[in-house]
Amino acid sequence: MKLKRILAAALAGLALASLVGCGAASGKPASSGSAAPKDYTQILHDARSEEDNEYYMIFSKGEDGKYTAQYGYSESYEPDQLSDEVENMLLPLLDLEEGSYTDFAASLSTMMVQSYGVAVVKPAEGKTDAVVTSLKEYVLREQQSMEHYLEDQYQIAKNAKVETVPSGEVVLVCCEDSDTVLANIKAALAQ
Repeated sequence: MKLKRILAAALAGLALASLVGCGAASGKPASSGSAAPKDYTQILHDARSEEDNEYYMIFSKGEDGKYTAQYGYSESYEPDQLSDEVENMLLPLLDLEEGSYTDFAASLSTMMVQSYGVAVVKPAEGKTDAVVTSLKEYVLREQQSMEHYLEDQYQIAKNAKVETVPSGEVVLVCCEDSDTVLANIKAALAQ
């Protein structure tokens, strides 16, 4: 199963690299000025295994201020029901203060028998430390809840990573094969 996940992650990285290569060879000049916003949902999707994409939805806030979700079990929700789920169950797990971020995408498990969370958060101006603190507290809560409960899930939480990448985003990775998923996310954000 682990080999399957590694293979899926490698294939996703290869697919991303080939798409970047195709884009570079299109003959279009590089855009000047500010860079286009990054699609954090797509970055998370491409960084993890197909199994995780089938099971865990990725949620984000749309330009209209409503929450949207893709992949996993997101199709089982009506739009208003999805916003309620995100606002009342998922987003509070990350404990991000309103105004501390300008963009994000995240995928979390609410099951008490699983440590799973991946997120990319673009902090608001001057709020990087607040975002890092919130995500580190999420990891600490996961570790505490699993420490004397499920050893395999505790090890996942213990190996979780929270990093600020050079492009300014704060990345949370709390899942199996966290090093590979983190490397995939960092590579995509560096593009």
